[in-house]
Amino acid sequence: MSRYLMSALMQHRPPLGRRLAFARARLSARLRSGPARSPERGVLAATAAPVQAMGLSFPNPLGIAAGFDKRGVLGREAGALGFGCIEVGTLTPQAPALGLPTERSPGAAGIILGINIGMSPHTPPQQAQQDYLVGLRAVWDRADYIAINLCSAQASALLCPSREAALEALLVALKQEQRALTVLSGRYVPLAVKIKLALGAVALPEVVNQLAALGFDALIAAIDAGPPATPQRYADWQAPASQRQACYQVDRLATVLAGHLPIIAVGGISAAWHVDERLRAGATLVQLHNALVYEGPRVALAIHKAALPAAPSPV
Repeated sequence: MSRYLMSALMQHRPPLGRRLAFARARLSARLRSGPARSPERGVLAATAAPVQAMGLSFPNPLGIAAGFDKRGVLGREAGALGFGCIEVGTLTPQAPALGLPTERSPGAAGIILGINIGMSPHTPPQQAQQDYLVGLRAVWDRADYIAINLCSAQASALLCPSREAALEALLVALKQEQRALTVLSGRYVPLAVKIKLALGAVALPEVVNQLAALGFDALIAAIDAGPPATPQRYADWQAPASQRQACYQVDRLATVLAGHLPIIAVGGISAAWHVDERLRAGATLVQLHNALVYEGPRVALAIHKAALPAAPSPV
């Protein structure tokens, strides 16, 4: 399906467009992980270097952001599409992981599985701690890392200065539970915290400093360019000015964190030069979402192919 047709579908029937994009990705992953694998997978061996972050080894820096695979149905099969990581969810106590895989599939060896957990839609901010702890316990045994989603409307309220004490209590409780679960299970699961940062934000949220001080394992920075994604918003992200603004925010985070936490950059990434610029700005990993919708399941392989060095000119 062409980008033009997908844009038209997303303009008039977004839910259908997203379901179709997910179905295409899942079918493509299964075809590529079968006996007759596409020769394009050889591109990965030439361009994709493993990335070390959160104590984990990512096959390459490209990931799928939470929201594309809400229930873990695609899961680790995303490795066949050229991704080194997929973050599934957001999962809440009211929306458990129905299709979440429990084992690595042979066609996706090495891909990292992150699970994004959040608050139920009707949970008030003062009761957030219970929802996150329930989610943490529920996914501990299935995740390579767990993302604490502070991007939803009710979770974002915790970032207000007036709720500083409640936010710190939540973060402390999550780290305490992480330590307890590590002892009980015999395995350490890193915790990343996901926050939304406006494209033109002047001040960074105070939580950035708290995460480093409390010993969290990563910051997922969702650079947000406005209202829910539309074809026009996707087009606007292609402008160099938008990409520069996003890189500026990543650079500011990297400066404040000073290497204490890896940064996972999300928002407006759909091409090899977008990836390159975010990594240069200080991100360790990047995640795609809408690029999978508009460009299709070959987008990661296209990014890897674009990263291949140019062939030498004939003498």
